[in-house]
Amino acid sequence: MRLGELHPNLRLRITVAFVERTLNTIITPLMAIYLASEVGAVRAGLLVGAAVVLAVVASLLGGPVADGRGRRLPLLVGTSGTAVAFLGMAAASSPWWGSAVAVFAFYVLNNVVSNFALPANEAMIVDVTPVRHRKAVYTIQYWTVNAALAVGALVASFLYSGYFTAMLTVAAAVAGVAALVSLRYLTETMPEADGRPRFGELLRGYADALRDRLFLRLVAGMTLWLGLETQLVGYIGVRLAQSYPQRREWLALGPWHVHLNGVEVLGVLRAENTLLIVALAAFSGRLARGLADRPRVYLGIALFTTGTVVLALGADLVVLMTAVLVLTIGELLHIPVMQAMLAGLVPEHARTRYMAVFKLDIQGGLLISAAGISAGAVLPPWGMAVAFCALAALIVTSYRPVLARQAVVSST
Repeated sequence: MRLGELHPNLRLRITVAFVERTLNTIITPLMAIYLASEVGAVRAGLLVGAAVVLAVVASLLGGPVADGRGRRLPLLVGTSGTAVAFLGMAAASSPWWGSAVAVFAFYVLNNVVSNFALPANEAMIVDVTPVRHRKAVYTIQYWTVNAALAVGALVASFLYSGYFTAMLTVAAAVAGVAALVSLRYLTETMPEADGRPRFGELLRGYADALRDRLFLRLVAGMTLWLGLETQLVGYIGVRLAQSYPQRREWLALGPWHVHLNGVEVLGVLRAENTLLIVALAAFSGRLARGLADRPRVYLGIALFTTGTVVLALGADLVVLMTAVLVLTIGELLHIPVMQAMLAGLVPEHARTRYMAVFKLDIQGGLLISAAGISAGAVLPPWGMAVAFCALAALIVTSYRPVLARQAVVSST
């Protein structure tokens, strides 16, 4: 399908989502580094964890609001709130204010409004997209998200030192334009119903998914996986920033010398991971041809953990980039099987409620990442490497009954 065939709301949201994801990709990992430099790694981890908890609450509230009050309201709250939050962070980080507390407060505001709007965004896609076009739409969304991640990672890493306030100011201006465009052109898409459900009824609906133990094992495993994955922008990012505050030579190839500081190295690694996912995703099926789901998942976890451990210990750019390649292959082995297991566990009649609970894995992973920042201030790198291996063991334990069930289903 062509972009021109998409609903106008969808074209607008894809563009705005790309802008917002790029801005959040720039700011989120830098916030951990910024807070660590201002208040210490232990307090930074606690503060980031508190922000994640509030984001979880906002996401849970956003779903009922989107179903009960419509999609447009929470989407406008998200876009306008993001603009206000970035403007506040820019002002608070400037020399004339210089308040780390205020920067964090506006960062929390950004997290809250962004997550409040997420359920409405997902519902709006379903509202305006025919079933036959949804695969194409989600493919477009996947590519734009990864493009935003790559752009944001590179911009953040090379402009953080000395340009933090300027980046936030530009981000506020761009977010402000996105908010004004949304206010002018975004329309309501919620289907008409005889009676809108009450807010309390919508909240109680989450309990259905929480009674499904096998589903919760999958959510737990994916949460732990994301907790390991987000260490790149958590503990590993802080370690690189603190260990290499000044530019140094990381690579020399004849007359070509690469000089980077720790934040810039982090940007290179994040961009590499994103670009590898985009480039290799189409070939992920060939990576494990002939492997059953269980060994494929376990191999993926092993490769991903190996790459993360090397990132926690390494100090050579070639080694670090090789580690990213290894963990990316592990990610591509794992994710398709996880998606298939999820599709098999979610009952059709309760898909919205199950998916709302499942999406909490992102915030749970960020909580684990925040804990890693605090733990990294106390444990040496090898101690963190051991902790990552323990996390991988818990992932395997969580997945085992789900994989066993998947094997039974596949054999029947």
